[in-house]
Amino acid sequence: MNIFDPYLDVIKKAVDKDPKYSNRFFSDSPDEDYDLGYIQDLRSELPGLENLNESVQLVKGHGTPTITNLPKLGHHPDFGHLRGTTNTEKHWIISGFIDVQKSTQLHNRFTLATVALITEGIVKASIFAVNLCGGYVHRIQGDGLMVYFGGKNIEKSQATRDALKAFSMISYFVKNDLKDYFESNGVKDIYTRTGIDLGHDNQVLWMYSGLGESGEVTTCSLHTSLAPKMQATALSNGIVVGQHIFNQLSSTEKYFKQKPKPIWDHEDGRFYNHYDFNWERYLVDNDFAKQNIDGDLILNIGDSIKPTLNPTYLSPIAKTSKPYFKTQ
Repeated sequence: MNIFDPYLDVIKKAVDKDPKYSNRFFSDSPDEDYDLGYIQDLRSELPGLENLNESVQLVKGHGTPTITNLPKLGHHPDFGHLRGTTNTEKHWIISGFIDVQKSTQLHNRFTLATVALITEGIVKASIFAVNLCGGYVHRIQGDGLMVYFGGKNIEKSQATRDALKAFSMISYFVKNDLKDYFESNGVKDIYTRTGIDLGHDNQVLWMYSGLGESGEVTTCSLHTSLAPKMQATALSNGIVVGQHIFNQLSSTEKYFKQKPKPIWDHEDGRFYNHYDFNWERYLVDNDFAKQNIDGDLILNIGDSIKPTLNPTYLSPIAKTSKPYFKTQ
């Protein structure tokens, strides 16, 4: 079972039932003319906490604890004590931005209710991947996320690997599961772009920004600001990382390709580089994905049940390969 199947299955149901899409050549009716009562039922099918824990149990090699509650948006548990105060604190963090591009074309194909459900499905799947890998969703922006990885009880190298894994999984979901289904329904060129960067202790200031309840515990850092700039330079379904992320991995030559122009000029003779990240190879090398006979990437996370070999289906093949086949 692909851990993203529960999200994809609901999105498929919404698309298949959408009356605007099924009547796209014959009707210009407004959404109000359609009976969309089924959408509410489909929204309730998107995984909640109970479903998340069922998926967690499928994931091998993570040691992931049961999810009892998801962190609040705009809140990192290690810095929650800053909320509502004027205090600040320096501490490293990894900032990541991921956004689904060209998703606005969905409005040309489907009712607003279906577009909202598709967006909700993508966001919930992304939140699950981030929390599964130990990250914190800081902000939701349409069908995009701002995310933190790291904290006071984790090493930078581990947080880096967690961030790369989470964003690779989300990129896989949109590039493969969603893209294949959307293209079969005439929706093309929907893809993700991701930017990730690491700011060290002396480069990140944590603080409470806002007024009263209209605020969040957030960071002020060049490297938090550079992450979305890197996102803008990413290729279709690409992930771009900063030099500090690059420095955290020992095997870099097979995963990273330096961009021709630096992402930042410090104006003192120093430049800050950024790199395209080969997330597909990273997933395969770390046993999070595998390639089938056609070279297609198959997400391997959660595939803990080995398929059984049915003699009924094996017999016709084995008959042509005697003496390995025995008739009964």
